[in-house]
Amino acid sequence: MAPKSKRETDGTNNYQFISMAIAYLEIGKVAAEAETELGNDADYQNAIAYQLFHAVELFYKQMVKNKTGSVPHIHDLKELEDKYARLYPDPSYKLDHPFDFSDYCTSELNPDEDDLYVAHVSKFKPRFMDQHLRYPADERTGGYSFNIDGSEFDKIKAKMTDIYATSS
Repeated sequence: MAPKSKRETDGTNNYQFISMAIAYLEIGKVAAEAETELGNDADYQNAIAYQLFHAVELFYKQMVKNKTGSVPHIHDLKELEDKYARLYPDPSYKLDHPFDFSDYCTSELNPDEDDLYVAHVSKFKPRFMDQHLRYPADERTGGYSFNIDGSEFDKIKAKMTDIYATSS
């Protein structure tokens, strides 16, 4: 079953989050593939990454709503992902995305990397990733740099729509 737009719902807006997630993915893909002199600029790339980040957030909210009947009013992607994983524990429902640092492994070639990683996430908290991506880097934001290819948007869109269709 393909996600429907708000206009195609039964009046309850049951599909509003998934349709917005797909809209963010499509906008992100267009921006990622655009020929622009800003293409390699870090702020431009983070603005593109934000489209993907927000699509993932909206997808998790839709899927949680489908199981619980309510939308979690949180923006911490890790917290949303944890709720989603508890409701959809089967590995086939795992959504891979570049904002998941849970399986980050430091390199044994750099013995101080563990300390550097801890210092980095203490200063630039991943739970505020949306802030890091939406605003120019300064002493409070930044610390993360993404360069997401347009095909990544297609891949995640296909996975989201597959999960959404099989969970209904």
